[in-house]
Amino acid sequence: MGDTIAEKYNAESFECVLASFYACEKLRVEDFNFQTVVPSGANFCSVIHRVALKFRRSPEADLESGHYIIKDLMPAAAELGSSEKLMYEKVLPAMVKVLERAPSVLVDHKLSADCLLAKVSPGKETYILEDLGALGYVALDRFQGLGLEDAKTCLRKTAQFHGASMILRQEQLSLVEQIPPSAYANGLTDPIVRGIHFDATEFAADLFAGELPQITKKMKAQIPDAYSRRMQEAVDPKPSAFNVICHGDVWLNNIMVIRATKRAVLFDFQNCFWGSPAIDLHFFFHTSLQQDLLLHQKDELLQHYFDALTETLELCGFSGSKPTFEQLKAEWQRCLFYGYFSVTCELPTCCASAEASDGFNCLSFADSEKMRVRRRLLFENERVRQTVKACLVHFDQQGILETP
Repeated sequence: MGDTIAEKYNAESFECVLASFYACEKLRVEDFNFQTVVPSGANFCSVIHRVALKFRRSPEADLESGHYIIKDLMPAAAELGSSEKLMYEKVLPAMVKVLERAPSVLVDHKLSADCLLAKVSPGKETYILEDLGALGYVALDRFQGLGLEDAKTCLRKTAQFHGASMILRQEQLSLVEQIPPSAYANGLTDPIVRGIHFDATEFAADLFAGELPQITKKMKAQIPDAYSRRMQEAVDPKPSAFNVICHGDVWLNNIMVIRATKRAVLFDFQNCFWGSPAIDLHFFFHTSLQQDLLLHQKDELLQHYFDALTETLELCGFSGSKPTFEQLKAEWQRCLFYGYFSVTCELPTCCASAEASDGFNCLSFADSEKMRVRRRLLFENERVRQTVKACLVHFDQQGILETP
């Protein structure tokens, strides 16, 4: 068996994986197709492979079709540390059991793709997951951003994820405590992380210097110390009015939906940590919503999220004091800096065109000069320019660009 993914995960090895997952030792694969598919600009930390096969659980059993994804995390991303194996093997199954206490017509029990295999070694992570596309879930348009109904569908699923995590922590504290803290908990020290944050912020400041001179001076004055401290404060769970398992990367490319039934699932759980729900909400709002929703319908969408959260807590057996909407809004305000980071540094990347995303992955952020060329292409997107500009004005009015 060779070293490449295509050689390692062949028909024979998939027989072993499926036999273990379905507890059918006589399972046999009869047809096997392997394809490497990396959506340009949509996946920065891993290489994705698709497998389609046919199998029988026993010689006499009917022939079944199977569709799977192999997610091969890039070494640079794996070396930063990941919570994904723990999430897929222990946390997500436990959270699903929490959700199953509620009627499925009220709370959708499915959180993500089933994981058939999670294999981790130093600098290497590989996952075999069911292919959600084969189940009828579809991807969302990262270039246009979400309209109201899709946004509500995604927020409802995020609320169910958060609510289940709050109950899980009450009942299995030791399990939730195994989830590592945010990658930003100790500041921004990794070269790739610094490239994502500092270089992107400086670029945006330079870009808008002529239109927003006072704001861009404030942006630069925060780098690096005040900026790093603000990020640490945002991800620190101690000051939070209430906490959840944060997904850590909730944007529309990590969500798939079935519009007819308003169902959604999440994926990519490598950045999970215990913290304020506002972290996920800021990231989702500032990377995934159309500009009009972000600027003018925030309160409606926050209320929709909150209603789904409290419904999940009530139906699934939360025994503590339920959070209030005022607490959620206070958390939104307390974590505003995370929204600033999300729209300034992440939105342009999330909307990368085919030209801008050619050869683009997590290693690209370590090369400052090449990234400046790429960022010029990223900001040619009119949605990006207008949204970032409008948000910078808002954040300045809220006082978060001041340096004490």
